[in-house]
Amino acid sequence: MRTDLHVAGLARMLLIAAFALVVAPGCSRRPAHPTSPKPAASGGFPITLKDAQGVTVTVERRPKRIVSLAPTVTEILFAIGAGDRVVAATNPADYPPQAAKLTRLGGWFTPSAEKTLGSEPDLAIGSRGNPPDFLSALRKSGCTVFTVDPATLGDILTTIANIGSVTGATQGATDVIARMKQRLSAVADRVGEVPETKRPTAFIVISTSPLWTAGSGTFQGDAIRAAGARNIAADRKGFTPFSTELLMAADPTFLLLSTMGGDPDQMKRDVLADPVLKRLTAARTNHLVVLKANHIMRPGPRIVDAVEAMAEAFYPDRFESKPSSSATKAR
Repeated sequence: MRTDLHVAGLARMLLIAAFALVVAPGCSRRPAHPTSPKPAASGGFPITLKDAQGVTVTVERRPKRIVSLAPTVTEILFAIGAGDRVVAATNPADYPPQAAKLTRLGGWFTPSAEKTLGSEPDLAIGSRGNPPDFLSALRKSGCTVFTVDPATLGDILTTIANIGSVTGATQGATDVIARMKQRLSAVADRVGEVPETKRPTAFIVISTSPLWTAGSGTFQGDAIRAAGARNIAADRKGFTPFSTELLMAADPTFLLLSTMGGDPDQMKRDVLADPVLKRLTAARTNHLVVLKANHIMRPGPRIVDAVEAMAEAFYPDRFESKPSSSATKAR
């Protein structure tokens, strides 16, 4: 993710926020069999699933060599216990730390088909950020590509389950999902009974110039609601531009910012330097919540970290006093 607030940076941010995962069982020359799109209950193989593009794909056997073509894919694979079978990944593969040792296949948006196929994977996992021609080349080479598109918080859980199924790491995926649900339930227990009219309002800043945000149908929007706040852009669909006039009129209680680009304070500085945004109540009352970019912008297990961080900021009296590892209040 980038922190520059120009249009080029925004385009890359929106691709990252909306990324879709791709799973490719078997780079053999054998085509996928159009069988029933249901995972094997025991995690056995062969297994058949229908992907986000409507393609029915069969994975014949438990993959031993997995290639990750997107950062969130890498995170999920390691989280569910399949990381020891990942042989290569695209940049940025920055989490978990073990991913730093992986062979690199180029950038997320500029992967090398030659290097990917040269890794001899029997399963490849990528994203919407991967060029269509690249994915097409993998398919034509004999790699079966299975796509998933986690747009919402619920989709993230489904994506983890599907990746667990096609990799044969069903128990690991089940465990990850259970922990995520348990943590989300713990947040709901503390904030769920707050009446809608009593909930704070929030606005997530995807970029400041131009001003963009996340509305309904996004996992960021779902995360805001799960944390007990009202997203003032909930009447908008997806990632959307938002006028400063509307933002000033809504005057949300909290502004949600990101540590994109590795600088934890850049977006905060941009907000406080903006002649309009700095007049918002959230800016004047120190209600700027800085979230770790990889938590709020990647649709993977760490989205729960962002939910917890926001809930702690929204309702400090309902949570322990220790600071969250996922967010900081502006100073």
